[in-house]
Amino acid sequence: MIDSHIHLSYGCYDRTFTYIDLDNEEYKLVADENREALISEMKRRGISCCIDPAIDVDSNADILRLSKEYEGFIFPAIGNHPTRCIKSGLADFERVRSYSDREGIVAIGETGLDYHYDRKDQHRLKQKIWFRWLIKLADQHELPLILHIRMADEDAIRILRRYKKKLHGGVCHCFQGGPEHAKVYTKELGFCLGIGGSLLRKPEISEELEQAVIATPIEYLMLETDGPYVKPEKPEGITGKKWSKARNTSLILPAVAGRIAQLKGMSANDVMKITEENTRRVFRLIPGSTS
Repeated sequence: MIDSHIHLSYGCYDRTFTYIDLDNEEYKLVADENREALISEMKRRGISCCIDPAIDVDSNADILRLSKEYEGFIFPAIGNHPTRCIKSGLADFERVRSYSDREGIVAIGETGLDYHYDRKDQHRLKQKIWFRWLIKLADQHELPLILHIRMADEDAIRILRRYKKKLHGGVCHCFQGGPEHAKVYTKELGFCLGIGGSLLRKPEISEELEQAVIATPIEYLMLETDGPYVKPEKPEGITGKKWSKARNTSLILPAVAGRIAQLKGMSANDVMKITEENTRRVFRLIPGSTS
């Protein structure tokens, strides 16, 4: 399996933490671990590699450093998240461009539009400027995009259609929309859909996404976690704030694959195999290159 979206470079993994594990189809919390131990466990449990996308401009340096330390296992994507780019200055365009020139970059992202804040705090114009600029940067390097689109599908699709000839594929990360938007992102624009913990939540939350997964050909799906975020529904027996404080990890991917398999009437092993092939194809990852 490949985790197509996890933030292992985050500072919250720099110190000891509690993380979410999946043991015999049941979730459990593993306490007092560190990044190195978690990555070792991920490898042992069949995670062949993962992609670590940028959040803000400064995070690009952290991602590049970690990808060198775990070369062949962590692959870097360079970008500026739509909720962070609103705080960026003019000099940050050149900083991101310089990071994108480094060897080993597999994608440009995260980038996109996020309208979940109050309207006055969204800074839509600045988000769109960065989105368009990063699309052009990806085209210059002939790289795929990692999209972050939240409550902004109409504007995002309008921009992507305008720049369709500059697109080189990619993934609509943490997709939570329905079948119609799924069809536009996949069949019309050529993106895959990143499916993670949102599919493992209560039916009233996941129902629309379930319909999108059913309607979308498996060749357009990828597995992801967005760790440390986007956790599955909290299981019974875990009390207090333990679940909310725990880090999400790639170890939940078998549950995501299993749910996709149920919805599509296929085996979980086939889901794991095909989604890994999809991820390797889109991001041009070489099999068997883990360190």
